Amino acid sequence: MDIHAIFTPIESELNQVEARLRSEARADFGPLAEVIEAIIESGGKRIRPALVLLSGHLRSVDEEHLLRLATSVEMLHLATLIHDDLLDKALVRRGAPTISSKWSEKATVLAGDFVLAKAAKISAQVQNFAVMSIFADAAMVLCEGEIRQDFNGHGQSTDRAEYYQHIFAKTASLFAACTESAAALSEATLEERNALRTYGHSLGMAFQIIDDVLDFVGTQDEIGKPVGNDLRQGLVTLPTIYFYEQDARRKTLDSLFSHNGHTEQELHQVVEWIRTSPAIQAARDEARQQAEQARRSLEIFPESPYRTALLELAEYVVERKK
Repeated sequence: MDIHAIFTPIESELNQVEARLRSEARADFGPLAEVIEAIIESGGKRIRPALVLLSGHLRSVDEEHLLRLATSVEMLHLATLIHDDLLDKALVRRGAPTISSKWSEKATVLAGDFVLAKAAKISAQVQNFAVMSIFADAAMVLCEGEIRQDFNGHGQSTDRAEYYQHIFAKTASLFAACTESAAALSEATLEERNALRTYGHSLGMAFQIIDDVLDFVGTQDEIGKPVGNDLRQGLVTLPTIYFYEQDARRKTLDSLFSHNGHTEQELHQVVEWIRTSPAIQAARDEARQQAEQARRSLEIFPESPYRTALLELAEYVVERKK
């Protein structure tokens, strides 16, 4: 399934969002402008602005405000990527050097803050208190999630509740903010607004679970990072949790996360065990359940090209290879 085909109803608007992102890359300090432009140019699926556009068009909406909102949520997402790369000590993102690999920690943090401020400024131009409140809540959840993970030993717990809390903060919270804020901007009823928040939340949970699956089963070219990268960083995701719960070889994981250290060969072996275990299918099944919940939440909306695209997007999220 081609995501570009799914986004056909909003193709021209997504192009406008892309142009606005490039326009917002301007900064008085040349190196900062280059950094912002580089992370925008690195691309991505632009799912978050697409969610805003598709959700907003389910009801009547001011198109200029919708475009501003779509631009602001992608800027917020880009700000989190800058901070994430610094926290994860990532050297490469989508095949290109990260900002944190070239700049000092202080400068990288400030660059992320600058992009976040840009996002907030664009969001304020929508002149809708509900939208601004949803935007601020999403930013707080994202930041709190990263702090919580850092204090909890960088996600080394095999507790499911902690994992779900983490992926909500990391991904689903912003997906939900995209769909709910678009509803708040349009003429959607309270019931429709809640339905769209449910859609965004469930879609985001499915999206992140599949990301965590692909970390084990994808190729480095497909996912843009080494296979098993999360585990290498000590981050426990759903496939690892299922493996830990179901496989007798789970004791090896305890030694991986102990202070005694481990060899690259041991780590590679555990990654291979998880990759070829039933844990992968179990995690995929859970993602599909989340995607189905997202699809069901759209039943209250009348048929339209935008509703069809949202339904197809829920299917795409769990079937994608990268």
